[in-house]
Parts: sequence; structure tokens; C-alpha cells
Amino acid sequence: MITEIITTGSELLLGEIANENAKWLASFLNEHGYTVAYMTVVGDNPVRMEETFRHALARADLVITSGGLGSTLGDITKKAGARVMDLPYVHVEEESERLKKYYEEKHRPYLPSLDRQAWFAKGAHLFFNEAGSASGSAVEKGGKILIHLPGPPFEMKTMMRNHVMPWLTEKLGSQGIIRSLVLSAVHMTEAEIEEKIGDLLRAQSNPTIALLARPGYVAVRVTAKGMDEKEAMELIEKTAGEIEKRMTVSRYHLEGDVLNDLHHFLLKTGLTVSAAESCTGGLIGKFLTDNPGSSSYFKGSAVTYWNEAKEKVLSVKKEDLDQFTAVSAPVAEEMAEGSRALYGSDIAVSTTGYAGPGKGERGEDEGLVYIGLSGPLGTEVHKEQFFGSRRSVRYGAAEKALYYLLQYGRRMKSGKNG
Repeated sequence: MITEIITTGSELLLGEIANENAKWLASFLNEHGYTVAYMTVVGDNPVRMEETFRHALARADLVITSGGLGSTLGDITKKAGARVMDLPYVHVEEESERLKKYYEEKHRPYLPSLDRQAWFAKGAHLFFNEAGSASGSAVEKGGKILIHLPGPPFEMKTMMRNHVMPWLTEKLGSQGIIRSLVLSAVHMTEAEIEEKIGDLLRAQSNPTIALLARPGYVAVRVTAKGMDEKEAMELIEKTAGEIEKRMTVSRYHLEGDVLNDLHHFLLKTGLTVSAAESCTGGLIGKFLTDNPGSSSYFKGSAVTYWNEAKEKVLSVKKEDLDQFTAVSAPVAEEMAEGSRALYGSDIAVSTTGYAGPGKGERGEDEGLVYIGLSGPLGTEVHKEQFFGSRRSVRYGAAEKALYYLLQYGRRMKSGKNG
């Protein structure tokens, strides 16, 4: 089913807030087999909003909006939707009574403006808001479905999961399932990858293949739709296997990214981690703490940019710094071991490298990074070469470090070393 997501609100167009709702909705709908073909943002202007809704309904079967269901004068989404669907905009007495009780329980006066939330397109199906006051709604006409969801992310997600998707499934049946596998190519450009798999890119249908430039690597995303998980993954594996025959790639992550996989792994296993960072300058710590709940497993990161800091904080030997330089396997090893000792973590990861621009202390190429890991399985170091801008090298190194951290943890839990 062709689907369009429309997020409303002038604050989005002004860049005041990130469009997290569109991102989440696209991921959630794809997981449930809905083909999200379009994504639009429109401000709180009734003329432009109606024009946007008409355009969307002309090209999509299902249109889902987010935002503009509240009680202010700027909350105009439902009224615009009713006009576009050519349906009367009516007051729903039952909803008005529910709202009065809602505010009474919160010990807040039921001001006249709050009753704006009780107006809907005639015949709309209402979705209960477990986390807020404004109900969502769905209207159908001419084979098209227009759904309105609240703007606050927690309210929107709760309503979509618990009420809207069950309603859609009952009405439309299963839409199948969409899954993606991301392969990462570190030492190749997009043009070089296209030379290797150009025939697959030109012939793609299901699965589809996309090349995505990421910091420090190129992601090759293979996406398939099937009636169930097994069918989708079989389609993916056939294409991914052909790609792996032609070029060197790593399977960083399935459905999401290495950070999410690592986050759930650490929550499940109870392992603790720490970091020692030089060239990544705190990015590993930043990425790990992006997820709520990371305080249960992340003990800290020592950003030791100067050699003296490496010596004092992490006990890196001065003679090794002098003999091998800060960007070397021995120093990466000692940094990881020093971080583990400092924080008392189960596993520690370290990064030291040349982010550029320019060559290293002894003529090494920019983008050279050593990633160290220390834990019960011993200490190991990986030598990596990243390409692109300084930012690309740093972000690529941080993500690769998290990948190695996850693999080390999995080997610990499986009892395998190497």
C-alpha cells in the first residue's frame, strides 16, 4: 500500500526541532510492510496544509499526519483534513465529555479552547490517546484513508503501536514485512562499488539495493519485502551473498545500526564497558550515551589527546610513545588496558589515529586508526584505514570501534576467542 507521511508544524520548517516523528513512522510502517513512498512537511497555514493533503491523497492510498491536534488556534490539522475529504467538521459530544473528565482528574479547568479537541470530520474513527488529551482519528473516502496522529512523540508512538496499527491490520490485512541488511564497504568509493555491482543495481526490483555514503565507509543497503520474516530474509541473503562474492564488505548491522545492537546486547547481558579516546575525541562516549538506559553499562570514557594525558590517566608507557608514536598498536593496546583498569569495566575500547588533514608523525597516511579492545579474552588491536574528511575519519573510527566492541562481547558470551 502506497503511504505518505505528513508532519505538520511551522517549528519543523523553521528548524527549531528535528523531525523525529517522520523518521520513526517511516521505520515502523516499513517494518509492517507499508511502502512509504513520500514524506512531506507543511507549516500551520490552512491553505498550504489543504493543498498538501490533496496532493498526498492523489498519489497515496494511505496518508498519515502527525501534529496539530491540540487546543490552540494553530492546531488546524483535523479541520484541514475534513475539508479535503469533503466531510462536515462536527462536534463529538462523547469526546467532549471524556475531555472534561480528563482535565478534572488533572485538577485543571476545562477552558473553552480545550473543547477544540472534540471536533472531528463526520464519521471519523477515533483513536484513544493513552499518554495525552487529544485523540487521533481516521477517515475513509473513495478508497483513501487519512489518519491524524498527535505531535508529541511519545503520544504518537503509543497511539500508532497500540491503536492505529491494529485497526489498519484488521481493516486491510497483513501488508507483509520489509527488512533490510546493511553491508559496509570501508576501502571503496561509491563509484568503485558501482563498478563491481552495477548490473545488480540496474536489475534491482525486490530486493532493492542502495548505496549510502556514511562517515568513514559506504553502506550498501539491501531491502526486501516478503509475506513473512523468512521470505524477506531469504531474498536478502541471495542478493547479499552475490555482493559478498564480488567485494569485501562487513555485516555491521541488521535493521538499525551497530549502536542499537550494542545497546540491547549490553542491557541483556549486563556487561559494562568503557573507552579511551584520542582521535575520536569523545565520540564513542557520546554515541553510547545517546540511548536511554546506557548508565547501566557505560562507565566512562577518558579523552586523552595529549601524550602526557595518555601517560598520567591511562598509564601508557612513555618509552612506547617515544618508540612507536601515539598512533600505534602498542599504544592502542595500553590505552584499552588502562581504560579497563581505570573504570573497572568488563570490556574497554580505545582509538588512536590520524584524522587529518595531512600525514602522520612519521609520514603515515591520514585516516590511519588503531582500535584496541581489552577484556577477559585478552587484548587485541585492529588496524584500520579510513577515507574522506576529518569528520568522516573520526565518525567512521568511532562506529567501527563500537562494532568491534559488540563482536568482542558476543565472543565473551559464546565462549569463543578469535
